[in-house]
This record gives sequence, C-alpha cells and structure tokens, in this order.
Amino acid sequence: MHMISATTMQLVSSSSSWRTFVLIMGMMMTMSSSHASRQLPKNPNFVILFADDVGYGDLGSYGHPTIATPALDVMAARGRKYTQWYSGWATCSPSRAALLTGRNPLRSGIGNVLPPDAIGGIPGN
Repeated sequence: MHMISATTMQLVSSSSSWRTFVLIMGMMMTMSSSHASRQLPKNPNFVILFADDVGYGDLGSYGHPTIATPALDVMAARGRKYTQWYSGWATCSPSRAALLTGRNPLRSGIGNVLPPDAIGGIPGN
C-alpha cells in the first residue's frame, strides 16, 4: 500500500472528477500489478455496490461482530475489497450523480435528495 500525503489529499479533494480519475487509475494499477502472474479473462466483471448509510465496519467481511452479511462476505472473499472511498456528497441523490458523471453534483444539477415522485433526473449537460 502506498501512503498519500496530506498535500496530495488536499489537491485531490479539490475536484470530484480528479478524485474519480485517481480512484479509477488506482484500481487499474492495483488490478494489473496483482494479476500479472495469472491469466485474466478478456472482459473482467466489475461491480460497484453503492449503498446509503453503510459504514466501513457495517459488513461481516470487514469484521463486524454481530451484523451478518453472508452474500456480501462471499463476494468479498472471491474478489477484491477496497478499504477507502470518497463520496461526492453526503446524501444519496447527489453522491450517485457524482458517481455516474464524475462531476461535482452541483455542476450536474443535483444539489439535494430527489424524492420518489421527482420528475427528471440528471440534466443532459
């Protein structure tokens, strides 16, 4: 694991798209370096589980003593577990807009939670 300095983190935190770029590049470098010795499939599966109000320690695979998450534990055992994540916003709709677009949610037009009866979504541009 590489350590990241506080100055680097300040630079990275200044832009949502920059954070997304760094996250994707880090994942690609991790995947390429650890799988160099074995044959990879042509099109590897990549799944992002994006859940609201789930903390790092709320899953059995990360050591929670009482919450049982057997399906997620099996997925974590067979794949990769990432221990750091930076969300684009503190609430669901803007954070999902940031994940989908790589932009700050306010630039995407999503500044608050969209209610279930909301019409529209992320603007086209």
